[in-house]
Amino acid sequence: MTSMSILDQSPIDINETVNEGIQRTVELAQLADNLKYTRYFVAEHHNIPEVAGTSPEILVTHLLNKTNEIRIGSGGVMLQHYSPFKVIEQFHFISHLAPGRVDLGIGKAPGGFPLATQALQSEFKSPQVTFNDKFQLLNNFNNRSFKEDDAYHQLQTSIRDNEVPKPKLFLLGGSDRSAQFAANENVGFVYAFFINSNVDMLRSAVKSYKQQYPEGRFIVAVAAVVTENENDKELVKDGRTNYALHFKDGRKITVNTKEQLEAFSKQSAEHFEVEEKQIDVLEGSATEVKHQLSQLNNEGLIDEFMLHMPVQNHKLRVKTVEKLAPSYTIANQKEGVL
Repeated sequence: MTSMSILDQSPIDINETVNEGIQRTVELAQLADNLKYTRYFVAEHHNIPEVAGTSPEILVTHLLNKTNEIRIGSGGVMLQHYSPFKVIEQFHFISHLAPGRVDLGIGKAPGGFPLATQALQSEFKSPQVTFNDKFQLLNNFNNRSFKEDDAYHQLQTSIRDNEVPKPKLFLLGGSDRSAQFAANENVGFVYAFFINSNVDMLRSAVKSYKQQYPEGRFIVAVAAVVTENENDKELVKDGRTNYALHFKDGRKITVNTKEQLEAFSKQSAEHFEVEEKQIDVLEGSATEVKHQLSQLNNEGLIDEFMLHMPVQNHKLRVKTVEKLAPSYTIANQKEGVL
């Protein structure tokens, strides 16, 4: 059976405070832990009113202290803003607090709008190091795989002599090229199907990855919500639209609402084209959603699904996590329900 995990962007529901949004994330992580999900990833976003998660390294630490068995990770740290060595130092230190339960997901996007990016990168040199170079550096720091004549070979973090397992490293992406890069680096890959809902591209990416790195872990992050009435379906409909911003240099950034699009436009000095998109949300009864997941993995190459629930309603997210849980499936199979 394909493993199940959760991606939580720590949304703030309507009329909620940031504190309440954080507590909702804790509740959902504890529920996922009890229901035997494999891992729980938390996101990084900056200066976006609808979400609370600005510091995944802190939230990861908090959730590790609030759960017992589930793996906790970042989904992801936005590497363009940070020093690769500092990121690895943080997650190696966190690994001492919960050995064998820490994941490090790395993303390429800015996780926010131009003003926040400017504030985060104001001290950086220009031109900046490319994302791929920074990721390779981070991967080398995580594995301590620098050659002996490299100056960085002398650096060490809090993980010395393999006394605790180092975090599992994942690249987040949504293209064949990103999947190939992850395979090249011998790291796990999380395909953002909830952003790029093209089945042919997904299948091409998973085949490229598995051909290059057969033992690697290919995870597909999908938008999925269990809907059992018209009110549930309306909530899903509200979260289905997003906007892809296409820049002249080939970059693409996705925002989720018209308000976010307007805020981005006001803060950006760059010209970009806007593409309005309707993301694929797997919805329906639990049985129907599971069938849709099964269809996505009809070639058996996907190792794990990661559920993203794009609804501003905590009760509906809880219901979805409960109904799609691995333990729920196992219990019903034993009773002959499925």
